Amino acid sequence: MVDHTDTLLQQGIAALRGALGEDAALALLQPVATRADEAASYIFPLPVDYTGAERRLRIGFPRNFPRSGLRLTVEPSPWLIWPHAMEVELCLHGFQERPVMGTPEYVVSDSLARLRKIVNLSRMGSCAATRDAEFQREITSYWSRQQGLSLQNLILLDRPQAASKLFALSDPRQALPSGQETVWLATDLSSLKKHCRRTIGRSPRMRAPETPGFYAKLQSYPDLRLPAPELLLTWLMPHLTPGDSTQLLAWFNERGSLPNRWIALELPGDSNAPIYCLNIRAYGPQLDRGSKFYLRSARRRPAVAVNYPPVLIRATTLDVLDRTEILSRDLSGVAQKLEGAHVVCVGVGSLGSTVALQLARSGVGHLTLIDPDHLVSANLGRHVLGADDLGLSKAKALQEQIRKDLPTTEVTAFATFAEVVMYKNPEVFDKADLVVVTTADWQSEVALWGAKSNGVSWGLLQAWSEPHTQVGHALLAPSGAFDARGLFTDNGDFKHKFTEWPEGGVVALPACGESFIPGGSLGMVNIASMVSQTALRVLSGNIGSPSWISSINRPNDVVTLGGKYLGPDLPAGIQQAQLERDWPETLERGK
Repeated sequence: MVDHTDTLLQQGIAALRGALGEDAALALLQPVATRADEAASYIFPLPVDYTGAERRLRIGFPRNFPRSGLRLTVEPSPWLIWPHAMEVELCLHGFQERPVMGTPEYVVSDSLARLRKIVNLSRMGSCAATRDAEFQREITSYWSRQQGLSLQNLILLDRPQAASKLFALSDPRQALPSGQETVWLATDLSSLKKHCRRTIGRSPRMRAPETPGFYAKLQSYPDLRLPAPELLLTWLMPHLTPGDSTQLLAWFNERGSLPNRWIALELPGDSNAPIYCLNIRAYGPQLDRGSKFYLRSARRRPAVAVNYPPVLIRATTLDVLDRTEILSRDLSGVAQKLEGAHVVCVGVGSLGSTVALQLARSGVGHLTLIDPDHLVSANLGRHVLGADDLGLSKAKALQEQIRKDLPTTEVTAFATFAEVVMYKNPEVFDKADLVVVTTADWQSEVALWGAKSNGVSWGLLQAWSEPHTQVGHALLAPSGAFDARGLFTDNGDFKHKFTEWPEGGVVALPACGESFIPGGSLGMVNIASMVSQTALRVLSGNIGSPSWISSINRPNDVVTLGGKYLGPDLPAGIQQAQLERDWPETLERGK
């Protein structure tokens, strides 16, 4: 019986010989002793590189080839001499480029094609500028592999526009030492105070806080090889502007008594260039212990300034909490248009809370949350808030959550009815671009439509789910005078609903006048996504006429749940749809 694994290996070896050419393979490809988990291995001479060195390629076929690709190693190692050469193997593939399946012939040809590109970058006579550019594209990877990583967690609250010292405050919620304590950094004290108040609910008194960080923008790339700790400034200074170099040197000498400092380096490029952070440890028996920076740390500094030389330099992960960084994965350009947008969310229950959070994550700069209710355990299954918020005002608790999760979004909250805010705080609505109402409280909705009929400037988006969340609707009225009250009965039932349920489908609660609309979390997310998309289109100027949008999900399930489906039939094979058309008064039922 033929061993299938052995056959695949022979196919791979034959493909290697064919790619090298039979004459070259016969004369130059030499078998060598295998290493652990290898089925076969060979060596092959490589062209002389730009340093004049003669190197050879070691080609290893793993036992599970071709599921695992070729192992290509250059000897002696060209680490930090050739681009894409790591300490041991060559790095042939970028993110998600490695084939996870393929014939032996494909795996061999793919590996050798990538090898040729690496060799051509570094062979004798190759272009030094092209090689340097290739190194610079991934320079932080080379630096961090030489240094190791500090475990302390740094959060930069604002990306500086120029070289500056960075004030520090340790997260006061982390009392026990772990070596991974979070430190907040900012160019000014007001940012630290604001973030602390937003995070822990109170504003600290800042008394001579330390500045253990420094931020500078590189004008060119320092050497690929990192220096010994005591030569750090020599390595770094030539790549800064003269003014930045002077500031850095002054800070470095002034703060030499601190055992733990950071230099954040913005790489050459535009204002959104990557940041590489160096952790500088000066002394102490526990170099992995994270430093604490309190509000009165300057009082504990020595009376006589001491400048301890660095003994260890490592990389540190630095997260930036500015708006550009938070929204950097959205390349549509929508987020930039939303920074100045004001949205009032009337109702932050199961639907409204999800919409509000999605709008904040999409880049809406200003949110006002209005809801008189408090969170109860029955809300947890489909609300964005959790058990720690039980008993709290939904609006206030959601305000805190958004402030903590998305600190660049301005959020205000009112734990009352929309009518009260309209009367006592009319400026809230005067500043709004869009009002999103999801209360299912007809009295509040009537008040809003009453104001809308008088021609207010803000757009109004009323949204709700029908029972069991198989169907949801949104009615949009843009800026100007519009009134949708005629589309509802006197008690607020939509006249053009898509489902019908026994007793109206609404479940009454023991408390007088209280009830809820049944439905699961996934159905509510579908409807919330529809509402959020509509809101973003309005704010971006992509929809400006009265519109009726409906979300339909698995209409056949309505019967299973005990109801009757009245809406439009979906095409065969379609289980979910979103419809958009004029307000229903211009349509016939079911169209």
